[in-house]
Amino acid sequence: MLAALLVAATTASAAHVRELIGKDQWREALAEARALVAEVDDAEAATALGEALFRAGQIDDAGFALAPIAASDDPPARALAQLGLVRAAQGKDREAADLLERATAKAPNDPWVAFRASGAARSRARAIELLETYLEAASSDDPDRLEGARGSIRLYKALGDRKVWVPVLGPERLDVALQPLAGTGGGYVIEASLANKKKIRLLLDTGSTGLFVVGRAVKKAGFTPLSEETVFAGGGAGRARSSRGLLARFSIGGLEFKDALVTTTNDEFDPQGRIHGVLGLNVFAGYRVTMDLVKGRLLLAPSLDDPAGAPYWDVGGQMLVGASAVPGPEGLFLFDTGASRSMIARKFVDRIEGAQGERPATVRTYGGDVPGAASVRGVTLRFLDKEGRGGPMYTSDLTQRSRLGGVEVSGFLGMDLLDGTTIVVDTCEQRVAARAIRR
Repeated sequence: MLAALLVAATTASAAHVRELIGKDQWREALAEARALVAEVDDAEAATALGEALFRAGQIDDAGFALAPIAASDDPPARALAQLGLVRAAQGKDREAADLLERATAKAPNDPWVAFRASGAARSRARAIELLETYLEAASSDDPDRLEGARGSIRLYKALGDRKVWVPVLGPERLDVALQPLAGTGGGYVIEASLANKKKIRLLLDTGSTGLFVVGRAVKKAGFTPLSEETVFAGGGAGRARSSRGLLARFSIGGLEFKDALVTTTNDEFDPQGRIHGVLGLNVFAGYRVTMDLVKGRLLLAPSLDDPAGAPYWDVGGQMLVGASAVPGPEGLFLFDTGASRSMIARKFVDRIEGAQGERPATVRTYGGDVPGAASVRGVTLRFLDKEGRGGPMYTSDLTQRSRLGGVEVSGFLGMDLLDGTTIVVDTCEQRVAARAIRR
């Protein structure tokens, strides 16, 4: 009887930790989970701790907490699923898929497990099945998450078994021009070619989750529309209605693809029309990518066995790195060459001693002006050995981004911090370096 009561109490405590996570009270959730684990040696308690660590942005620590549980004889489904998300963030996709499949086998009707497993499903049909399970069982969940699931289902049904981003030409090495975008304080543009000899100019944006283009630029360039969806962006209402489709041809120098998946919008990315969209690093998967910002070159080369720099984590397509305030707390930041200036989350500012009052500011991103943006003084960011200039910084509420991604995002590292460096991203080893350029 006593053992049953202890199990029930532990289960209730773990459920309260998850309730706090659901309310974005991740600090309180982490404190409760740590206290619970210190009190009881239980798989459910350790699982709750792993979930809280992941939500707090301590991804590797979450993996250390969950790995022994997942290796036990009868691990909870949520432990398997959460460890699967850790391994996916670390770039260990095969292990992630295996863990998430095990989780859904143990709990086939659990909407929390189903939704998270859908991102690592081995086929679109299986992803649709998991997302439909989630929608049926979690109709009162976060409206943005529900809308995202519906949009994914529409896209997957439209695509069927058709492959996207199919390689046509893949040189071992590539050297193409990078051009500074005047007036942005650090943006760099690359030229791409489409069908019908159409050329478009794209901002090279490590903060982007793919290829986003204004619709008019691809209208007569081999574009086939597939589905409508909501894109969750940083500006306006935090979301934008967009169209997904395929480009018959997409090439950068000697690197060429067919059936490139693209998101289009009617909104201009640049009021002056200098660029037609933004391009994330997904297209360069498998390469070591070097952005030489002095010579104005983008270099692709094979991955190194022992790459320099710091690790990064991929969560929902976001390239996240560890950075800190000087002096002050550490956090996970979006590594964002598409942002001319860094931005810090309002919750992160609250943790920095010496941060000085906010003044309203206008910050323009894809989707419109960032609501509630402000400037703050007394904050300097550090990434590796690179420090910001110490001037005013932007801040805004990043709760929506953190909630939908499932990890706390403390801000964006923009070109005010990264310009004047050679940026090297090893997409195979998931490491990034930003070396100061000697002039």
